[in-house]
Amino acid sequence: MKKTPLNQRHLALNARMVDYAGWEMPVQYEGITEEVIAVREKVGMFDVSHMGEVLVCGEGSGEFLNWLLSRDVTGKQKDQITYAILCYEDGGTVDDLLVYEMDENCYMLVVNAANKDKDVLHINDSLTSYREKYPDREGDVQVIDDSAYYGQIAVQGPESLSVMLDLADKLGLDAEQKEQLQGLKRYRQIQVEKPGFERKMIISRTGYTGENGYEIYLPAELTAEVWDLFYDYGVKPVGLGARDSLRLEAGMPLYGHEMSEDITPLEGDMGFFVDFSREFQGGEKMKEKSTRKRIALVSEGRAIPRDGYPVYLNDAEVGVVSSGSFSPTLGKGIAFALVNLDFPDDTDMVVEVKVRKKFEPFKVIKAPFVKK
Repeated sequence: MKKTPLNQRHLALNARMVDYAGWEMPVQYEGITEEVIAVREKVGMFDVSHMGEVLVCGEGSGEFLNWLLSRDVTGKQKDQITYAILCYEDGGTVDDLLVYEMDENCYMLVVNAANKDKDVLHINDSLTSYREKYPDREGDVQVIDDSAYYGQIAVQGPESLSVMLDLADKLGLDAEQKEQLQGLKRYRQIQVEKPGFERKMIISRTGYTGENGYEIYLPAELTAEVWDLFYDYGVKPVGLGARDSLRLEAGMPLYGHEMSEDITPLEGDMGFFVDFSREFQGGEKMKEKSTRKRIALVSEGRAIPRDGYPVYLNDAEVGVVSSGSFSPTLGKGIAFALVNLDFPDDTDMVVEVKVRKKFEPFKVIKAPFVKK
């Protein structure tokens, strides 16, 4: 299994380690409920160094990405981060990702760890198709897998900004960068030169928990040093188990559950991030491929739904749970389900989920499950 630069830190903390997409990762330290509460009420930190960083650089790279992704990446502020979806030609989902503009004609795509190798192959194949389709467009686009050179720590929770500001000097931020951090808006970034390292430190504000939070991308060799900085300050380490509970509570999709080769962005309720006003790969066929929609469910009792459990309305099977878990914040089972397009749009109606051999009532609500 692959190991992040923080692997020894997790082992020293007696974290419960699991195989996640070929990486040895911490699923929990003290316990999922305790770690969720830490992020909801104070602050916690995650090792997300397993995420992939793929550079698309060279003349014409922005124009290529505009065609490749569900949203344009050009024509924005230099510090703006774009959330977009990478699609197959038939409209299915290859991956969802973040696009950082690193320099003129150079973009960093932050992709899901389980999809990184597949994504790189797909981007390269798509680049060939793009060049064949538009032979008159000049450019020298290069696709570079830079993942091995980065570590990443996510600091999340209502106290995250105060922690970041308290540690700004030790992180190497100058007075101007501290001011930028203080006013950093959602989906914006700060790039910080690190003496002696080719790659910059990037501080961004995107988040995957529903709380305020920051991501710190680092030269891999610096990751453990920065982790220790936060740990010594008192920030609680949080594992992948709590991360999944937090993202589901916040109503956020997960690749392989609400998006996949067979689940379009529209079916996963990601239409806001799909711009049909311009041409992009997969756009023409996405609508006809979309035959389902996503709904949110909360248990009427204490039943915990799991992925793959069938959903029933009036004794007829109408869909399937795509993500399901116990919500530590609500104290109830919560789920996303993919249902037929003709499923009623009304919230507050009750459906049944077959939990093992028993039919359990769940109320249809409007996501997110935990509102901030």
